[in-house]
Order: sequence, then C-alpha cells, then structure tokens
Amino acid sequence: MIRLSSMMPKAFLMGIVELVDMVGPEEADKWIMAIGKKLGEKEGPGVEGAREDNINYMPICPFANELIEFVEIEGERPSQFMDIIKHTNKKRDESDRGWEFPAISHIFCILHHSYRKHRAEMAGNTMLHLGCKSPLSATVAYNDKAIEKAGMSRDDVDKILEKSVCVFRIENPTTE
Repeated sequence: MIRLSSMMPKAFLMGIVELVDMVGPEEADKWIMAIGKKLGEKEGPGVEGAREDNINYMPICPFANELIEFVEIEGERPSQFMDIIKHTNKKRDESDRGWEFPAISHIFCILHHSYRKHRAEMAGNTMLHLGCKSPLSATVAYNDKAIEKAGMSRDDVDKILEKSVCVFRIENPTTE
C-alpha cells in the first residue's frame, strides 16, 4: 500500500518507468539529470555529506527507504531502470571525459549525482563520483575513469564504502 506521505517519490519512480516506455532510456536519463540540476539550483552552492580531506561521502543513502518500498510494491526493480543505467554506463565508458559521469548502483544515483555535481560547481568545485553501493543489494558500482583521475584505486574507494554508500572526490576545492 502506498501511504500519501510517500506518494510523490513513488510517483517519480513510476514516472521514470513510463518515460522510458514512451521515449526511451536516453531521454529519460536527460530528464533525470535535468531534474537533479534544477534541484541543485534551488538548493544553491555547497557540498553535503561527511568529509575527510578532499573525499566526500554519504553515510546513508538519502533515497534508500523510497527505493526499497518501491521495489517491494513492484516486486522487482523495473527493467526500465536497468535500461537507463546501462545507457548511462555506456555513455560513460565511451566518453573521453568519463569521470564526469556517475557511478550507478541504483536509479537514484543519476539524480543524486546531477544534484551534487551542480551544487559543487556553483561553489567552484568539481566532484568526481568514485563509487557507490545499493541499499537493495550488495551491488557496488565504480566509475573507474573518475577513480583514475582522482589518483586512487578501487581498494581506496572500498575502504570508504565500508562506512558509507557513495564516495566523491572534491577536485579544485574552494572555501564554501
């Protein structure tokens, strides 16, 4: 049963499914990224989360509950989510600037990356999304191009993921 208090996040997730069916994963990816950027503009410049030197991480996934409840209602992760994730990962892998893309362990990673990246840029920073893990499973995702650009290894990222769900590196840090 969907409670009224959680209807909007579930409507957003269902909207992603419907949008992929209507226009495909590429346009749905653009739509999710645009929403994240607009939310970042509304929030303003900054970087949220815990920080160790130039490493920034989120101890908990801000979307975990909504995602888990949605999948429980649906019975599984919709294939449309995976279509977008595959599309975005392919774009990252084929790009000469693959470090600009998110590491994706679930569909909200795209929105969260766009939001965080834009807020950091407005503050004069560059964020590299190094890795994340899904609140639904043991799935860990990496952005190897971002890890390489950061001068780190997957083992370095894994150490931070032991106490977090997503890891970013702040490049060109400014005072906030």
